[in-house]
Amino acid sequence: MKPFVSIVVVCYNMKRELPRTLFSMSPEFQIGVSKDDYEVILVDNGSKEPPTAEDFAHLNMNLLIYSMETPTHSPVRAINFGINKAIGQYIGVCIDGARLVSPGLIAQARDALTLYPRGVVAARGRYLGVKFQRDAMNEGYNAQQEDALLVQSEWKVDGYRLFDISVFDESCGPTWLTPMAESNALFMSRHLWAELQGFDEQFVSRGGGLVNLDTWRRAVQLPDVTVVSLMGEATFHQIHGGVATNGTHDAIREFFNEYQSIRGVDFEIPNVSYSLFGKFNHKVRGSELHPKATTVVIKKQPLQAIRRLWSRTLGQLLPPSVRRFLRNAIDLAGAVLNPRPFKGIQQLKVERHHARVIEASPLFNASWYAGTYPDVISAGYQPSVHFVRYGLSQRRQPSPYFDAAWYCDAYEDVVANGENPLLHYIYFGEAEGRRMRSVPQATILQSIHDAQFSQENLAVIRNSSLFDSQWYLERYPDVGLSGSDPAEHFLNFGSSERRNPSPGFDTAKYFQLHPDVKQTGLNPLVHYELHGRHEGREITPVSLG
Repeated sequence: MKPFVSIVVVCYNMKRELPRTLFSMSPEFQIGVSKDDYEVILVDNGSKEPPTAEDFAHLNMNLLIYSMETPTHSPVRAINFGINKAIGQYIGVCIDGARLVSPGLIAQARDALTLYPRGVVAARGRYLGVKFQRDAMNEGYNAQQEDALLVQSEWKVDGYRLFDISVFDESCGPTWLTPMAESNALFMSRHLWAELQGFDEQFVSRGGGLVNLDTWRRAVQLPDVTVVSLMGEATFHQIHGGVATNGTHDAIREFFNEYQSIRGVDFEIPNVSYSLFGKFNHKVRGSELHPKATTVVIKKQPLQAIRRLWSRTLGQLLPPSVRRFLRNAIDLAGAVLNPRPFKGIQQLKVERHHARVIEASPLFNASWYAGTYPDVISAGYQPSVHFVRYGLSQRRQPSPYFDAAWYCDAYEDVVANGENPLLHYIYFGEAEGRRMRSVPQATILQSIHDAQFSQENLAVIRNSSLFDSQWYLERYPDVGLSGSDPAEHFLNFGSSERRNPSPGFDTAKYFQLHPDVKQTGLNPLVHYELHGRHEGREITPVSLG
């Protein structure tokens, strides 16, 4: 009987880990499927002691074992070899043979593939242990501790207990709803694997480099596919000396360099919509369902109320240079009026030093920060100083290239110590091999949306001498017919539709004369009142001819 699903697994020197992996894939462990529903194709990529069929005969599963005649450092050729040997209608690939799979993974993947013929079905990855495996190993976590952890959990009795002794890995967490960078259990139809042309054999780095991430990105970008995230099922990484998990920071950097040389761009997590499929068979931690809110103790500071009032009123009317001067003066006054003035001044010096460190980093973009968070400039802050002071508590992003919120969620010790995420990465994280990621495009757009449509910006438009509500209603009668408030309409829709707020301000011309304004995401009139007027930017009246 032809199996419905073929599962390709690649191994290399996994004498300790492989028996557990294959047991987790066996009919004895898997629920909702029979022996004849699937086959497992194990491809050994050059182990000193290659596995044999006799080693696993007791598992009573459809297991085929192959050994590569000319193994390479990269598993890519072994994966493609296994895909070509598969006879199932659908094919799943597990690039890492050291990963256990949860009890319902194969059945859920089968059901999802049946429902979505052009489905790209993926399970999230987790680490055994209580933290990212690289961090755990630095603290002494080893194979013996992991063996004891697994025995104590009695996972062979109830496979879903694996969730109790694991955490999401960097590519798939910190929540069940986080966009994925890769999957170590990726299922598609034979036709989709053919469209994708398998794994790209240009990736020759040890362990394949970023080939698994590349395969995921290319797969979800195939035309007319449905990306399916399996809920309540996962793979669980056993410690085994793998290159990606245990490699040096320089080695990891080379993986990204290889990707850039092949694709011509830096790797980015694909921003796609997910269909969530399945159910939870275990108790789910609340932090894995919703992003964790950073808890920060806010201490009352001298002149806090004055600062807030100043930033929302006079601060918006003054030229940027004056705002900056007054902001620095208020900060200094706040330090001097501190019950311990010497300590206050010292803290101010440290803050300024940290701001200079951040400014020098390519992971911070001052103009992007100011455009995404316009309240920073209106309050008179230097962008880097604001990020040092409030970046952690307000979960703001320093640039599109460093996801500070993800970094805080991924490394709880950073938040626990009250450290700025980017500073921590610059000083410690990079040297320790901690991972980072760019900000998902959806998050960037949401930040711009929040800034663009804030009540503060609506007030700017209402108070502008260049906004004439009566003229706007007469010029665009559809606004009045819809019952919309003219100022709200111009803020929400007018600028994108190139409507003009009054005869004295040509929206399209402002964008044309100052193309950098579009990148900030600000309404053009708001930009002019907050920045352009004091910068001497040119505006043109509307041509009514």
